[in-house]
Amino acid sequence: MLGWFVMAPCVVCAQDVRLRLYTARPPEALSIRGVDGEVRWRLCAECAEKSARELSVRASDESGSANFFVTGHYELRPTSGPLFSGSYPAHIERRAGRLFVTVTMPLEEYVAAVLMAESGDFENMESQRAMAVVARTYALRFMGQHAQDGFDFCDTTHCQVFGWKGANAAVRAAVNATHGEVLRFEGKLAQTFYHQNCGGTTAAAREAWPTVTEAYLTFHADTYCAARGVLKWESAIRVADLDRALRAAGLTMPAGWSEIEVVSRSESGRAQRLKLSGGADGSAPISASTFRFAVDRELGWNKIRSDLYDVRNAGEQVVFSGRGSGHGVGMCQAGAEEMAREGNTYREILSFYYPGTQLGATAAAESAKWQKRSSERVELLSTQPDVDAGILPIAERILKEDEEAIGWKAGAGVRLQVYATLDSYRDTTGQPGWVAASTRGRTIRLQPLAELKKRSIVESTLRHEIFHVLVEAKAKAATPLWFREGIVLFFSSPNVTGTAAVSLTDEQIETVLRQSRNRDEVQKAYVAAQSRVAALVQEHGKETVLSWLSGGIPGDVRRTSSGSAVAPQD
Repeated sequence: MLGWFVMAPCVVCAQDVRLRLYTARPPEALSIRGVDGEVRWRLCAECAEKSARELSVRASDESGSANFFVTGHYELRPTSGPLFSGSYPAHIERRAGRLFVTVTMPLEEYVAAVLMAESGDFENMESQRAMAVVARTYALRFMGQHAQDGFDFCDTTHCQVFGWKGANAAVRAAVNATHGEVLRFEGKLAQTFYHQNCGGTTAAAREAWPTVTEAYLTFHADTYCAARGVLKWESAIRVADLDRALRAAGLTMPAGWSEIEVVSRSESGRAQRLKLSGGADGSAPISASTFRFAVDRELGWNKIRSDLYDVRNAGEQVVFSGRGSGHGVGMCQAGAEEMAREGNTYREILSFYYPGTQLGATAAAESAKWQKRSSERVELLSTQPDVDAGILPIAERILKEDEEAIGWKAGAGVRLQVYATLDSYRDTTGQPGWVAASTRGRTIRLQPLAELKKRSIVESTLRHEIFHVLVEAKAKAATPLWFREGIVLFFSSPNVTGTAAVSLTDEQIETVLRQSRNRDEVQKAYVAAQSRVAALVQEHGKETVLSWLSGGIPGDVRRTSSGSAVAPQD
């Protein structure tokens, strides 16, 4: 059958992440201690390596080297700030009376560190897995965000918050379970923004960033966040403090202003434009997001927690009454946790918050596992090719038989991708365990052969999916799924008949096949599709019905819910 979840081609290679530590407050001094050994360092790439149990570096020491390249397992202890422990190459640079620290770590280690900071409230593994995919995709999509400064990401909310403590068992399990998995949209890495709490309504990306118009970053109600409990907050801030924060951000305000008014809201109900008034110089408009960032940066990041608020002017104070936390775009972490609690998988969580994206693995993750074997017209991809290669001659025979039955050839042949475990099949393809295989283009993705042999369905599964390859080669994009599936079933199982669900209309069959994950519903839709095509072949002939794959189904033979015919396809 055709799967519902599409894997896009992978073009991203695994790479290290250059992370700037102590970004907000670069230390004036560092103590670097070896862990279970000595710390090693060089003063330049070509310099001789030195080692000691401890190394002290001060920014004020102008007589020393401007650069230190540290290796080994070490601890960084700044004069103020958290301790960092790791075994990643570190570059420490003296500049402008401060020490700037950049460490280079593997991508998966960076993802684990982000999860330690960004998913502290998660209690369910599926929400943790969703967060791992989101953090990994974000890292790869925005790699080099600070390239002009010599690193990829900072350790603050500007990029992704970095967890200073080592990853715990739950985080490691989530990262390992999704190793190398990313989200894509139309072949490109998705912009996987996320936030703490959407307040019951997510925001479209353009509400926060006018230039970001991704179709999968949409405004929609989030009943999961609402069910978990909408985060409500209120802040009373002195006008004088607000004015100081805005001026510190370089914004020009009317002198003596004393009131704030929300003059426009976005489609999700968030404040979009504000007006400052009440002073001698009249009023001035300001973007709500610009206002929030300026205030939070100066007065504290929890003063105005989101743009989803109402304003009340109270003398020398302005009272903000709101809900939610963060920009509201992409995945709501509170909603994701509730989805997981209710039994949804991480794939379903990702699909809800990034609709239309596809889950797949990075090129490095895949290439490390898959090996290729080939026969004349069938190619095998397998992580255990010596075990699975026996399927090649069977597939060659069935390919020839299917081509003779349907009347045309599979031009480029067929590719079989056999997964080693049911978990890897389900996690990568998104298919439930009762779906033995799924086909995209000329690639047939199969459950482990041992599972198919146990159920005695190796040949029947291959026959069905190879017919899919042949049908998809002829079908134009607008050809309904029920018609394509019905033809495949008609040819692959010609002796199977049934009357259940035959009364379904064409559009009802289409809806079930595209949207339902209920096994009984799908099986009934299969029977209906097969019976429908069988009736069409009996009435119009096999050659005529097959010609509709590329030519379109005539309007007078398509059944609608009203029983009337519809217009022919374009």
